[in-house]
Amino acid sequence: MQAEDDQQVDALPDSMRRALEDAVADRIVARGAMVLCGFPASGKSTAAQHLATVTGAVVLDKDSLAPLLEQSVMARLTGDPFDRDSEIYRSVVAPGIYDSLIGTGLVVAERHPTILDAPFLSPIREAAAGVMLGQHLRARSGASNDLPVVTVWLDSSPEVIRGRMVARGAQRDHPKLTDWQAYRRDVLVGGVRELAHTVCDVVIGS
Repeated sequence: MQAEDDQQVDALPDSMRRALEDAVADRIVARGAMVLCGFPASGKSTAAQHLATVTGAVVLDKDSLAPLLEQSVMARLTGDPFDRDSEIYRSVVAPGIYDSLIGTGLVVAERHPTILDAPFLSPIREAAAGVMLGQHLRARSGASNDLPVVTVWLDSSPEVIRGRMVARGAQRDHPKLTDWQAYRRDVLVGGVRELAHTVCDVVIGS
């Protein structure tokens, strides 16, 4: 697993490495949160590994937070343990998962640099009404207003995302690839990307 992680970090383009480092330079030093957002397969985990190496930050990954809980609940509710895009997931499961990730992450960030790695599609939708995502996350968690929070949207085209999903062969991507046109229409080009460009501090092509 470590060898695979090293290969992923090595594969990160130099331009993206520099952009990530510039995004947090002088902002996240002794404390604070780096929030990496983007669609599945946009490169968040690879970016998080690189930033963790550079900054010494702790990484909190949504996919590793409570996978059994998410899969069990969604299997019972929709029959698809990997459903992360339905209205049922967004309204029933996502709020609790994100509250846990954001709350824990920003508590840790008060004492130590922390990276939050998750799509953040629901919080981006919530923050879209004239509020920057970092401000929304601090308010949602009750974190202090002076806690540094830098939000980064990793921008990838639907074609690149599909290619990465096919290449990695993850079971969680199977439903998306099975009905790709619907996933592309409803999620990838459904307006979240445009919102992210307005509420995130930094947009980096991946």
